[in-house]
Amino acid sequence: MRITPTAAVALLLISPLARAESPRPATKPATTQATTQAAAKPAKSDNPLSKITQKDIDSITYDDIEDDAGFITPLAADLDNLDDDSRKRLDDWVAKLSDWKGAQDENVGQRVRNLLDVCCLADMIHSEFEGETAYMIFDKLKSEVDKDELIKACAWFVLKPDEGKCVTKIPELAWDDEVVGEDEIRERAAMYAKKLLGRLVGKLPKKE
Repeated sequence: MRITPTAAVALLLISPLARAESPRPATKPATTQATTQAAAKPAKSDNPLSKITQKDIDSITYDDIEDDAGFITPLAADLDNLDDDSRKRLDDWVAKLSDWKGAQDENVGQRVRNLLDVCCLADMIHSEFEGETAYMIFDKLKSEVDKDELIKACAWFVLKPDEGKCVTKIPELAWDDEVVGEDEIRERAAMYAKKLLGRLVGKLPKKE
């Protein structure tokens, strides 16, 4: 194909414009690398159980534990004393407890606190099944929560009784009124936490 002088001049004029308007490769934003590095760092855990050490657990003593058959923090050794009707009433109550949202909390530490608060409430309002409630809840926690996590959750409750939420009433279980103060619940529920912890680490029941 023959290019005329006029066409050649036009091509020379167009070529610099084409080069000037050709798209440049996109540059990587300066912040991308910093963002990537930040994302690579693990987020700081706000789970209080992760702060509980073996040293913390070993520092807990059990000399102040109340007798299981006593007036404070009663704990049944078994359910053999219940007749069939009583056992059915207890089982029905435990079924309602399992449906309660506090017993399903995804935060393990708070779930343990919720259920130990139930032990305390059953004790302090003198429910029909005081010691049996604690027995059933201990059994429930041991079957549903990983042992190491449960140990840490109980230790957290013992060492930091004022942390986490406190259950003062449970309408789902027909406990509609706050008849016990929060401070009293936290104190006594922490005592139940120590009773459960002692059993998990082999320190309770005390040897004669």
